[in-house]
Amino acid sequence: MKRILNIPGAINLRELGDYQTKDGKTIKKNKLLRSGDISRLDDDSLNFLKNYGLKYVVDLRSDQEQLTSPDVETDFYKIFYDSVYPLQGNGDKLASALNNTPSYLGNIYQSVILDKKGQQAYSYLFDLLLKNDQENQALLFHCAAGKDRTGIAAMLILRALGVDSETITRDYLLTNLMYSDTATIAKLLNDEHGNEDISKMNMTKADWDSFRSVFDAIDHYYGSFEEYLDKALNINQNKLNKLKNIYLN
Repeated sequence: MKRILNIPGAINLRELGDYQTKDGKTIKKNKLLRSGDISRLDDDSLNFLKNYGLKYVVDLRSDQEQLTSPDVETDFYKIFYDSVYPLQGNGDKLASALNNTPSYLGNIYQSVILDKKGQQAYSYLFDLLLKNDQENQALLFHCAAGKDRTGIAAMLILRALGVDSETITRDYLLTNLMYSDTATIAKLLNDEHGNEDISKMNMTKADWDSFRSVFDAIDHYYGSFEEYLDKALNINQNKLNKLKNIYLN
């Protein structure tokens, strides 16, 4: 199926449907979208998303990013502001204590998934995913590049639904197809008036080792991914079963 959706005004917009789970089920099509910036959507793009069934847009960007490049407002979807940053700082300490010398992005990813603020943001995302329970309606979650904050979100969702880690990582690495045109990406994502750390993160290509380090951090501090869902994101077995009923065929 067509996974990368090249519509005007959207960066790194991708379909998450049709991935298979380890128990033989399949994620429903036209139910989940991941993306980068969508502040420049034109009428044709909005019409595409309306026909797609988009009802929920979850913006994981910082308050400043949301103010600088606000999502396009329409009457057919509702925007939910769910900033991952700024982190509280406890995630940095926990990531540093791992002593596994991750890469630049790996350290960021580990900090985000271990930080209380990051966990609150992703817990809220899961709450919204559980509300997306009607047929023919979809949810889109996004940040600026659609790689880091969005990549972590996609990892959490796909793994919760039972997709294997290698498939999840390959989905994350699809972002690098977008980075082939570095001049355009720099123009779109490297905001000279924005947060320098976020701009640097946005401009760094995705890499396998950084992403896999997230799994190591979760296993180290929580023992299993299921324990992380329960203890960090408040997704117990009942909620997990409901999530699977909503998104899997």
